[in-house]
Amino acid sequence: MSDTSRSIHIVTTASLPWLTGTAVNPLLRALYFQQSRTHSATVTLVIPWVVRKEERKEIYPNDVFPDGKKGRKEQEALVRKWIEEKAGMTQEGKLLRIQFYPATYQKKLGSILPLVDICSMIRKENADIAILEEPEHLTWFAMPSYTHGKVRPDDFLPTNDVGWSAKFNHVVGIIHTNYPAYARAGVIRGSRTIASNTIHALSKLVCRSYCHKIIKLSDTLPVFATYKECVCNVHGVRSDFLEEAPSDGKMPLQNGKEGNAKSYFIGKILWAKGFQFLLECQEKYYERYGEYFPIDVYGGGPDLEQIKRSFFGVRGTQGAVPKEKVADPSEAKNKVGNDDEIIENQHRYSQLSQIMLKSMPFLKDEVEETEESTSTLKTMKDSFQLVKKFQKENLLEKVPKTKYEWRKKPLPAQFCGPKDHAALKFTSYKLFVNPSVTEVLCTTSAEALAMGKFVVMPKHPSNEFFYQFSNCLAYENIDEFVKLVNFALNNDPTPLSPEMAHVFTWEAAMDRLVGAAAITESEYADLDKSGRLQRDKRKAWIHKESGRMLRGDKLKSVVGEFHLEDLKLEDYEIDTGMTREEDGYQLYFDNSNPKLLALLSFIVAILSYFAQR
Repeated sequence: MSDTSRSIHIVTTASLPWLTGTAVNPLLRALYFQQSRTHSATVTLVIPWVVRKEERKEIYPNDVFPDGKKGRKEQEALVRKWIEEKAGMTQEGKLLRIQFYPATYQKKLGSILPLVDICSMIRKENADIAILEEPEHLTWFAMPSYTHGKVRPDDFLPTNDVGWSAKFNHVVGIIHTNYPAYARAGVIRGSRTIASNTIHALSKLVCRSYCHKIIKLSDTLPVFATYKECVCNVHGVRSDFLEEAPSDGKMPLQNGKEGNAKSYFIGKILWAKGFQFLLECQEKYYERYGEYFPIDVYGGGPDLEQIKRSFFGVRGTQGAVPKEKVADPSEAKNKVGNDDEIIENQHRYSQLSQIMLKSMPFLKDEVEETEESTSTLKTMKDSFQLVKKFQKENLLEKVPKTKYEWRKKPLPAQFCGPKDHAALKFTSYKLFVNPSVTEVLCTTSAEALAMGKFVVMPKHPSNEFFYQFSNCLAYENIDEFVKLVNFALNNDPTPLSPEMAHVFTWEAAMDRLVGAAAITESEYADLDKSGRLQRDKRKAWIHKESGRMLRGDKLKSVVGEFHLEDLKLEDYEIDTGMTREEDGYQLYFDNSNPKLLALLSFIVAILSYFAQR
């Protein structure tokens, strides 16, 4: 992967219009490759264009692009604007090529999938190095190729072009996501065990078939191919996370006003991110130190409302309907109503809680007892009156669903909505609390450490890279968590040395990537001698042949119906080496050959694999 390389293609399924979290990593990787290339070399970022408008509304509702070339140009303009304003890499952004491929968003899988074989969109002359971000995701399904009209891809003809590893000189696959774990968590319908094992087997097949080297971000990921994989963090953080403090030494106030919280969480608001553990730790902290520790929570997610209720409870007047911080005070009324409405709602919630307690005395152990003594008849009357006042609301939504919602005192927490993590660098926050164990490699933990803050995190394989930093406070159990939080709140983080700060940079990440992606001559000779390389090529052939079995209705059951007009190669402005008039490239989604012939071709591929082991 030297500077003399003719071209590098970085291929991703990331939905770039949001440009948050891990979606930024492929873009920044491409920019830093471009920075190290000469003007004669090319770096191309290959990203999905979701063909159907209704699917585009699902994945980025705030940026619904129009159909066709106009929409792709708008999406590209948004990406280039981010490059200039956020990454500050204007020159690299001008040189970087952005190429789209047609894709579909599958809600049942929660994934963007290619509608075509992306490899067939790239000329052989430009096929030097390919970096596949999530290679398993990109290649699970053997999709139709853009093929010249004189040669049909479903003809019964063995082919030497069996995808990425055959077309490119070197293919590196970077594994980001533990899809088998997602399946075990029930993300995909059906048997969790069967789904998990099937996805892992398929992922191993395609990664071995199409990658010369596999890089896993951490040891939380399963084994794909011991003979060609390694573990390495090849991500960096944006330069604004490493900026120096203001020369006057003054720290900006949080959200325009001074807050009590010195700790915060930022990320998706999901129970899976460790919020239940965090609630238990708050109780343990109160038990030991006689108070809860204040925390500000940034982000959004499907579990936001339920988690807020667990922090504040449904009884208290302070946290029953908590106000969110808002950047513009004029927006506060739109978010939570005026002060009179808030007070009235809080009073109603308190009444509701007391009435429920009287009607369900077995809950007395969970909540404070009331001093009032009211007859059963009076309680029933109060209940009817309260129901009338709540006639426009769904009362079932106000019924506590977890023990935390019956809490005696609301926690000192504020839910502040989504925010760019870099905006929290020069604030009074000094502790990032991250109890999650669901990531492969947590980007927000890296960013917080790069900003010079304490990070309290669990001892877990996904966090091993961070143990080298003095501000990383790793715990094994709830008692250690409480001690470390108290330590962080009463001490100052250690300033990040220039050497340790460099570890977080994208320059260092690129050096790690080049080292991890390399294959020495002796390693290649051993792989070739062992026959593994040839077996992997035959696996690619089997996978390609299996695509013929999925043509027609079976393929459409996976990706749905679509118009072939939306998939015309010339509409994606790809340099195929032919003029538009001569360009006869076509897609064949329907198998016009007899099914028996397709089955025979598939059997030949399998027999070839076992006969030449």
